[in-house]
Amino acid sequence: MSGSSPLSSTAPSTPIRITSGFSFKRRFRPYFTKRQLATLGSLKNSTKAMGVAKEAFTRNVSCKFIQQVGKKLGFPQATISTAQALYHRFYLYYSVRDYPPQDISVTCIFVASKIEETIKKLKDICVAAHSVRYPDSKELDPENVSEERRRKVIGYEKLLLETLCFDFQQRHPYDYVVKFVKWIQAFQTLDGKRLAQKAYLLAVDSYRTPLCVEYPAHTIAAGCIFLASILLKHGDKSFVGLESDKPWDQFFCSRMEDIEDVCQQILDLYIINSSQDSEHYTAIKIEINEQAQNRGPDPNMDDATKEELSARSPDWEFDGMTTPLEVVNTNQHTVCYEFSLSTT
Repeated sequence: MSGSSPLSSTAPSTPIRITSGFSFKRRFRPYFTKRQLATLGSLKNSTKAMGVAKEAFTRNVSCKFIQQVGKKLGFPQATISTAQALYHRFYLYYSVRDYPPQDISVTCIFVASKIEETIKKLKDICVAAHSVRYPDSKELDPENVSEERRRKVIGYEKLLLETLCFDFQQRHPYDYVVKFVKWIQAFQTLDGKRLAQKAYLLAVDSYRTPLCVEYPAHTIAAGCIFLASILLKHGDKSFVGLESDKPWDQFFCSRMEDIEDVCQQILDLYIINSSQDSEHYTAIKIEINEQAQNRGPDPNMDDATKEELSARSPDWEFDGMTTPLEVVNTNQHTVCYEFSLSTT
């Protein structure tokens, strides 16, 4: 019997990838442009069937549910906001018609508690979710959480982690709000405490919109401070807000158009949820639009951004029988995750 390996004569020089279907490379993308978000939305059957408005309503209700469950569990706001961000990211690719928002919300809370190191047992999260969903019913016994429900959430957890490409980095705007306001106070006299408190609350509410997958945390913080200044001035004429002649885009390291878009999306949220003050918020939207028109287009805007902003929404839609998203979101493919290697 020869001493050499029995595989030596037949082993290939390079490894062979064996798959049962399609093969895809998926990278984690921290932020998406409006064009990319619209394209992803058009690829989902839920957006076509439900409509954009109804899907936005479902997202709003689910994020409110996550906020209530998180508070009941005693989670810090960072954990709650992480769960909401996970929810937005999951439904970029998957349909609410295929994956129930209630179950995905519980899954996002469970995963967020691990990411932020505020871990709670899954059965405790299910109990809190039950009490929020059915406030008038008897509190659920943790030992009575069904094994089927636990297995379902664990299965969704694996799918959520794959959607994240196992990238758990999540920045929130709260620290930036505090730092920006402190910096503003260094050269302008204002009530920084009131401004920071109002901006903080706006930042919390911003997670009921998909802003966290569209803009970085410091831009969301800048938009919340800018909007907080306007809201406080409207409510109290004696309040000294941000000075209009300062280059806030340079101070906040963000395009002014992006700062204003953050304001607009939060105002849209308030208009939908507050029938009494909808006219007030609409008037502020008009005021921000007028400021943008008077300022004119950004002279430093790059060509890629100009092209995207000039495109029409129908140009972003995908019209086909079987979409690439439907192919990727099946079990008939192999996903190859690519991780960036840091050099030391």
